[in-house]
Amino acid sequence: MDVVFASTAFRHGYTRQDFYELLAGRYLKIRSQRGLDDVYELLGRNLGGDYLHVVYRVLPDGRLRVFHIGRMTGKQKRRYQRYQR
Repeated sequence: MDVVFASTAFRHGYTRQDFYELLAGRYLKIRSQRGLDDVYELLGRNLGGDYLHVVYRVLPDGRLRVFHIGRMTGKQKRRYQRYQR
């Protein structure tokens, strides 16, 4: 999978490694909560146990452009925990 990271993805102190760690575990993929086309959100955890929220867009050539990696909100965390059951 070819992934392009926008500089905004790292504003909250997380790295590319955190993104790949999230993908290696169980995660929840949902469509953009803001209704944007070709934009998806991932809810999952890195190996350090942080609850992460990732937002990415699927580019026309099939690559992923990650533009946000941050902590989940309380509501997102509850949704993710319900998914884990």
